[in-house]
Amino acid sequence: MSETVKILAEWLPDERTAALVTSDLSLRHLCGFGLSRGLILASKEESFLFVSESELEPVKEKARGFSVRVYTDTKQLLDILIKHNIRRIFVESDKMTVREFNFYADGLHYAKLDTSDTLSQKLAMMRAVKSEAELNAVRRAQLVCDKAYDKLLMSVRKGMSERQTAAMLSSFLIENGADEIMPRMRIASGENSAKHYSKPTDRRLSDGDFLLVDFGAKAGGCWASMARTAVVGEISPKRENIYNAVLCAVTDGLKALRAGTGAKVAESVARATLNNWDIDRYAKADFGHGTGLEFSEPPYLAADSTSMLKAGMTLVCGCEVTAPSRYGVKIADCVCVTDEGYINLTSATKSLVHI
Repeated sequence: MSETVKILAEWLPDERTAALVTSDLSLRHLCGFGLSRGLILASKEESFLFVSESELEPVKEKARGFSVRVYTDTKQLLDILIKHNIRRIFVESDKMTVREFNFYADGLHYAKLDTSDTLSQKLAMMRAVKSEAELNAVRRAQLVCDKAYDKLLMSVRKGMSERQTAAMLSSFLIENGADEIMPRMRIASGENSAKHYSKPTDRRLSDGDFLLVDFGAKAGGCWASMARTAVVGEISPKRENIYNAVLCAVTDGLKALRAGTGAKVAESVARATLNNWDIDRYAKADFGHGTGLEFSEPPYLAADSTSMLKAGMTLVCGCEVTAPSRYGVKIADCVCVTDEGYINLTSATKSLVHI
C-alpha cells in the first residue's frame, strides 16, 4: 500500500469504517498523480481506486496500494460495503456538494455518511506535508515565478500603467511554464500599494513610487507564490527605512521556522521585529500560510494558530506594512520546512531594486 493511502487507512477508527475521497486535490495527493475522473474508497482491509475505462491501464501501472477498477455505478461501492460490513463512511464535507452527498447517500444506503469535517481536516493535514513529487512541483512553480519576476525587473519602466505591468508579468509567467496564474495578482503602485486587496489599474508608475508585486503560479499540479516591492526612481530615507524594517521582519520570522515549532512562533517573531522598528501597528495579515495543491492551505501562521510545523511543509511567508493612502511594502518567500530550519525556494533578490 502506498504510504499516503496507508496513513489514511490506519487513521480510520475500525474495520467497519471507510473514507470516500472524491475531490481532485485529495485524489492527486493520495494517488501521486492527477485523474480526469475518479474516486477512492479506503478501508483498513483494502483501498479501492475507481477510474474511467480510458484511464484504467495507465493508472494500473502507476497506482500503488489500490485495487483499481473501472467505475460504472454506486452498486460497485455498495457491494464492497456489504462484503466488508462497512457501516460508516467519512466524506469530504468541505469539497462535496449537496447534490453529490444526496447521490452517495441514496446509492450507499447500507452505511451512514459522516458529514463532520473529520475527514476534511485529516486530508488537509496530510496534504500539508509534501511528497517528494509535490515538493519538486512547488520548486518548479517557484522557479517560474523567480524567472518571470527577474524578467519583469528588466522590462518595467516609469510611465507604464499597473495594467500593462500585470499583463507583462502574466506573459512572462506563461512563457516560463506556468499552467495557471494566481487570479488575484496584485500589481500596485504609489497609494494603491497601501490597499491590501487591489486590482491593477490605469495608474502610471511615477518617480518615488513603491511598486508592490504579489503573484503566484501553478506548475506540475502545485502552487508557489512570492511578493516583492521595488521603487521607481528614488525614495526618501524614511521610506527606505520602512522597507528595511519589513526585510528584517521577514528575515527574523523565517529564522523561527523549524519542524516541531508552533506555527504561531514565526508570526510573533516578525511582529516583535516590526515593534522594534516602531511600525508593528501598520502590519497587515499574518506571517504566512501553506501552499501546494491549493494556493492557500494549512498550516496558517497566525498569532492564534495551534498547528505545529512539520518537515516537508511548503509555506509562503512574509510581512506587509502599509501607510494608509500613501504606500505599502510587502516581501514574501516560498519556503520548505526542515528538521534543521527551512530551505528558501525563492531566489529573487530581496535587496531594494530601483526601476
